[in-house]
Amino acid sequence: MIMKGFIMRKALRALFAAFLLIGLVIASGSGPAQADTPDAQNWPRPRFISYNVCGAACAMYEGSKDAWRNKIVNAMDGWDADLVMLQEMCYGQWTLLRDSLEDRPAGNKYDSVWGATLPSTSGCAKWGDDTRYGLAIFAKGAPGTINNGTRSVNFLPEETPGEDRILLCARATVTGRTVRACNTHIDYSYKVIADPDPKVPPTIHNNPRAQIQKVADITRGFANGGDPVVLAGDFNQLPKDVDMAPLYAHGGGTGVFQEADENDKDYFTGADCPQSGDRCRSGEATAEPGCSPKASEPGKIDYIFLSYYWFTTVRGDSAACTPGMSDHHLLRGAAAWEH
Repeated sequence: MIMKGFIMRKALRALFAAFLLIGLVIASGSGPAQADTPDAQNWPRPRFISYNVCGAACAMYEGSKDAWRNKIVNAMDGWDADLVMLQEMCYGQWTLLRDSLEDRPAGNKYDSVWGATLPSTSGCAKWGDDTRYGLAIFAKGAPGTINNGTRSVNFLPEETPGEDRILLCARATVTGRTVRACNTHIDYSYKVIADPDPKVPPTIHNNPRAQIQKVADITRGFANGGDPVVLAGDFNQLPKDVDMAPLYAHGGGTGVFQEADENDKDYFTGADCPQSGDRCRSGEATAEPGCSPKASEPGKIDYIFLSYYWFTTVRGDSAACTPGMSDHHLLRGAAAWEH
């Protein structure tokens, strides 16, 4: 199982106070489950999915490429998704899904783009000879639904080198309108480097904070340029974490986004999330001990962000576990057009 992590808000405060690295590591097995799909008649459109598919580290679902593909396709069709963001995706997974969806004789067609974060990883060999690893975006429609001329890959800051962290974006037609679709996978690692002089505090290298800030800056630019923006991905941070503030347009944030699952009062906790409120930096867990054996408690680390000016009536839902599909829950979202 792939190892994932997120830093709890209280733990982060303790880290800076004590100059210690405190992390929560997540490894889980979960995925799309059609039985718990919300009542589609009561949810607005457009519809979105974000899902970390754990392509390299997780075992292939039911040991079959076709079984994996069919499970993903069923999740997309069951939700009638207009835009789908997938992370930790092997190149062979992408081509398998792409080829199945771009010209199928029945059902919705999907156009797609892909971006690499690793030139090769051994865990992708089970999907084919090309072992590249990265992110993908799928938009409902025939080829050309995604404008490949607008495709961009922005490399995010990495003070502690590892897998390339990127923001993959492209303009896409969604329910007849052009949006800027962006997908990312934020690092979870914080690294504390001790100084030789014991009197000098250690240096804390914060990959997530720097990466999220750059994602916020780039997507704010798209929004200010007039594009409705849909930003999704695995952020490896809890909603109230200080690192997430550059994204949210409320709750002490400085960003331009609302999040799909921010108004479900079942997940409002703490004095800053009163039941009397309409929204909160919160949401249903996308990783939890039952599906994520090394998660110490449930936590939301996957998101679907929608630019506040363009969207309203947001809704979100984390799918139930399907062991063997991934180490994350699939996240569904929906919204209505504001303008």
